[in-house]
Amino acid sequence: MSGTYRIECIPNISSTDPELLRLISKGIQAVPGVILHFVDPGQSANRTVFTYTGPMNGVFKATQILFRLTLSHVDMRKHTGVHPRMGAVDVCPFVLLDDLYFAKDFKARTLVFAAQIVEEFQVALYGYEGLAKHAERKDLAHIRRGQYEGLRDRFTRGELPDFGPSTYNSSVEKHGATAIGIRPLMVAYNVNLSGLPTALLLPIAKKISALIRERDGGLQGVKSIGWHLPDRDVVQVSCNLTKPNIVGVCDVFLRVGELAKEFNCAAHSSELIGCIPKSQFTTLTSEQLGFGEFKPFGANRILQL
Repeated sequence: MSGTYRIECIPNISSTDPELLRLISKGIQAVPGVILHFVDPGQSANRTVFTYTGPMNGVFKATQILFRLTLSHVDMRKHTGVHPRMGAVDVCPFVLLDDLYFAKDFKARTLVFAAQIVEEFQVALYGYEGLAKHAERKDLAHIRRGQYEGLRDRFTRGELPDFGPSTYNSSVEKHGATAIGIRPLMVAYNVNLSGLPTALLLPIAKKISALIRERDGGLQGVKSIGWHLPDRDVVQVSCNLTKPNIVGVCDVFLRVGELAKEFNCAAHSSELIGCIPKSQFTTLTSEQLGFGEFKPFGANRILQL
């Protein structure tokens, strides 16, 4: 196999520094065949999501550039933000966009790429989803439990990364650890609540998130938390839709809206993080979902899938 089949990478870095984002964007765009679809910084989270697609070898090269620039600029000892995180490059998921026939080769080549990243940058990598070496590590939330501040204790307990340092050294102290994985297509999506003071909306958002998340008997494939973003003064039900072909953005928006009414508030709009497959617009349009309130929404964010 030539390694030219298409993949997507959606790395999350622990920074919103405009100059760093510019450098990373420029580096990604310089790789032939790779398309940078969107750069999505979140100030309260102090976190930025990049979305780019292209031939596998090109996407790996772009990701190597992202690691190099991020690790040279981000010091986790100084990082704060509202989103769970454990590293400078916090999570690095890859998604196969072409036929599943390529899945075996894709995994083998991603493992080689992970080893190359460790060799060049001495970064600690925990495999999750399709790269998990331990059953309990398939879930990203489990891997990130304790966040950056808990990494030293994890090393002490013997919960070592799958690739990289086996001791909590100066590199891990500065850069933290990265969750690297192969996963199916996922949609990161937040529903905005309104109609009551923030102090009342936040506990409601947490209650709604518990009612809709799959783990607690809610909607299939939905992972969710309720949070407040101080930079926008907005309360959100923040979701990862891991089975978007079963429960998508339209389903979640309508369900959160129903629950919000029960709590005497409203779900007036929603926010897409990164990009979205065209097939997600099943019963509602982007306008009806309220995209674009905080960040521009255009054709560049729609994947033809």
